[in-house]
Amino acid sequence: MTAKFVDIWSGDILSEQSEEKLYYQYLNATEKQKAGTFARSELQRKYIKTRGVLRKVLAEYLNERPQQVNIKLAEYGKPFVDQTLFFNLSHSANRFVIAVTNVSEIGVDLELLRQRKNLQGLVKKCFSALEINYWEGLSEQQKIFAFYQFWVRKEAFVKAIGRGIAVGLDQCVINPEKQTQFLSIPELYGNNADWKIMDISLNKNDICALVVRNSLFSYTQNEI
Repeated sequence: MTAKFVDIWSGDILSEQSEEKLYYQYLNATEKQKAGTFARSELQRKYIKTRGVLRKVLAEYLNERPQQVNIKLAEYGKPFVDQTLFFNLSHSANRFVIAVTNVSEIGVDLELLRQRKNLQGLVKKCFSALEINYWEGLSEQQKIFAFYQFWVRKEAFVKAIGRGIAVGLDQCVINPEKQTQFLSIPELYGNNADWKIMDISLNKNDICALVVRNSLFSYTQNEI
């Protein structure tokens, strides 16, 4: 029986030009064509690195050349390769994170901790009544950090199920007293206890979490 695992790969997006040339070689023809359509150099470089590093990582698991990895899109646009290896990618500012597992569909979300003017509005739109009540009881300084913690966990779930925020972030309710657990999720996606939340420790201002089916697995974290 194959051992169950969850691996995390993270790193900086923009780096030395010589490294970017290497990652460009990992792209397939369609991706190289898309890379040529970016008007801004920075956006082009970010696309090349994130797509190239994803191919490099997946190729190691699939024992294929990065250019030959067949990344397909599911019904609602979530990328996948096959039914035995699952992955998800997130990036924010100059950082990326990739989660890879053989357990189940997985979601990962990364956000850079920063001030936001519309925090109260986002909370009312995307949090449940219970979560709002908890959040409003925090100090102003605590509210910023707590918002991002709740946000990445919710985003990781909707990315795991492949539906994105259209499913309703307020419908994915996290237990304020034990924030690695959901209190409820949309009925279509099983029981809340079926899913596990894990916070991922990266840089000081990187807030990151993953969501995967509740299971026993080995966990590794790698910096690229």
